[in-house]
Amino acid sequence: PTLKIAVLQVESQAAVDAATKLGYKTIVLTHDFNTAAELKDADQIITAKVVGAVWNVADPDASAVSVKKVRDAGIPVINMERVLTKHEIANASLQSDNFQCGALAAQSFVDIVGDTGNYAEIRGPASDAMGRTRSEGYHSVLDKTSLKMVAQQPAAYDQTKGFQLAGSIIQGHPDILGFVTGNDSIGLGAAAAIKAQNKEKMVVVGIDGGTDAQAAISSGTSAFKASAAQPVAAQGEQSVILMDKILKGEEKGEGAMQLLPCTLLK
Repeated sequence: PTLKIAVLQVESQAAVDAATKLGYKTIVLTHDFNTAAELKDADQIITAKVVGAVWNVADPDASAVSVKKVRDAGIPVINMERVLTKHEIANASLQSDNFQCGALAAQSFVDIVGDTGNYAEIRGPASDAMGRTRSEGYHSVLDKTSLKMVAQQPAAYDQTKGFQLAGSIIQGHPDILGFVTGNDSIGLGAAAAIKAQNKEKMVVVGIDGGTDAQAAISSGTSAFKASAAQPVAAQGEQSVILMDKILKGEEKGEGAMQLLPCTLLK
């Protein structure tokens, strides 16, 4: 994963703790969503002759090359959270139910702002399957209300990008109720833009449930009001436990996908 993102730090530590408890030594590698770096990680995994790899992929499509390379070397792989589009390439996959996450955050937004008025969405990258699924979850709720989306922009999962796009959207639509966002980083950037433009009545919701989001919600002074929290610790831990069962022959690992539900922080 990229350990610059708070929830992935939690996921990684949970995986390391579970592996240590089961008697394994661990190597932690990071790719920062760079598939070239990830391919080097794959080479390192093979060279180190690890018994198994739990893997949060850089790109749901392009990362198949790296994962397959490791699988072809006889090393089992479990995808966690950000998984391959063709998830059967890995032995198994554990992922947050991103559609449910979006729906949960959307319902919180409606509960706060009501079901009438205008809003904007800053979603994840257009090419990202996880971002598309989260957006679909948002709209499964919002499209059934009288709320109207007046702007929608894709963005990297980045606070600075969220700040820039939200600032521009507010300039063009100063009377919106607020933003639904593709993750907490985007959402916290949007909340900062709201503060900078003195739009204290606007509301932001996000997805991930990281420590920065928790702090913003708890403060009571941020426009960031709620987050659908991923079960990242459970994903890290359960991925390692499943890998242990595959290595011991207790599970076959036939490419199955398991979805884990989010919970709401507000």
